[in-house]
Amino acid sequence: MDAGAQKTSVKSATRRYGEVTHVRFSAEELASLKAIAEREGVTVSEVVRRLVRAETGHLPVASEALLPAILDMTDQLRRVGLNFNQAVRAMNEGRIPYDEDLEGALIAVGDLVRQFREELKAMTIGSRKARGAKR
Repeated sequence: MDAGAQKTSVKSATRRYGEVTHVRFSAEELASLKAIAEREGVTVSEVVRRLVRAETGHLPVASEALLPAILDMTDQLRRVGLNFNQAVRAMNEGRIPYDEDLEGALIAVGDLVRQFREELKAMTIGSRKARGAKR
């Protein structure tokens, strides 16, 4: 890769992920990372991101086999969100009497649904190398 293309690639990755860091590995560690990347069809950077996500308790990026199920769950959560919005609207319009406990429960459920949807969406992003291989 020439210097111009590499600079463009780094700028693109920075825009996508926000931060760049440089890490030194032993020859053995780097060989292991490259072997994992080759096996998974992703970049070494994606392998490192996945390891960091796993270590910090984030959900992993979904494999091709799991992708349809995760997309289905995301759609189901979207529907739950629609029902949630209807319940909140009914309470705000006075069609059901105001109840402080109900309001708290609706807010908590809404927050959980949004959080879960975001986590599922993050699992479906995948690496640019894997997406490029599909084209």
